[in-house]
Amino acid sequence: MPKIVGTRERVHQPFYDSLIRVDGSADLRAQNLGPFGAVQARSQLFLRTGADLSISNLTTGGFFPSDQTFVTLAVRVWTYFRANLEASAAVGALDVQVPIANFAGSLVQDLVMRVHKLYHQSENQFFWQLQAGDKPQLTTFTAYTPFAGGLDGFFADSRLPRANNGLPTSSALMRLARPVLIPPRQGFQVIAQASAIGQTVGASVTEQLNGLVPNNTANAYITGNTATGFGTGTGVSVPGKDQIEKDIKYLIDGIHSRDVL
Repeated sequence: MPKIVGTRERVHQPFYDSLIRVDGSADLRAQNLGPFGAVQARSQLFLRTGADLSISNLTTGGFFPSDQTFVTLAVRVWTYFRANLEASAAVGALDVQVPIANFAGSLVQDLVMRVHKLYHQSENQFFWQLQAGDKPQLTTFTAYTPFAGGLDGFFADSRLPRANNGLPTSSALMRLARPVLIPPRQGFQVIAQASAIGQTVGASVTEQLNGLVPNNTANAYITGNTATGFGTGTGVSVPGKDQIEKDIKYLIDGIHSRDVL
């Protein structure tokens, strides 16, 4: 179908790409989970082609097709973490699968605390740089770019009170002082840079995203090794399947200009 020459439509259409979207059922250091492998300290977004809609809604990697343009009016970072207590953990010499929610005390408590930790680490350890035409346009950290939507609430644990990136209200949206234009046929991308606070085990958000679990939980929940039983170990974090759902997205919000067919 030919396009109508000289006529374009402008629509409000956000575009997003995912840094990670996994269910925590695999150690990402050892194997990929769908299209996602281990999260690196430096990652590039918006370069995928033909990704699933849950991962990205940009059909072409790194640019808009044809003569399409985009005027970026706001940017957002989506963070979502949840302990999958319905998942099963192996325990005992017979390797019996038991739902995680059935474990009282340390296992469930540790998972919930790690979810809280992921929210806080994502707020201050990820730095995002929006590039258009190979030039940096905006560099921020997560807390500076609230999503202005999603989960809201407080925990009983006053040490970790907030469970989202910004209140789910329009007033929480970080609007740009000046729009960022992505012109026709000009490449664009977002670079995610992770910077850990300190060098201790568990201090890095990438370690947590890839799956760190304590070595004193259900035996095969970590490594599949039935030689160590539930309640043993030192509690030191080791790589494993943490069964925590993780979803981090960068979203550019604004006006999409395209041809009329």
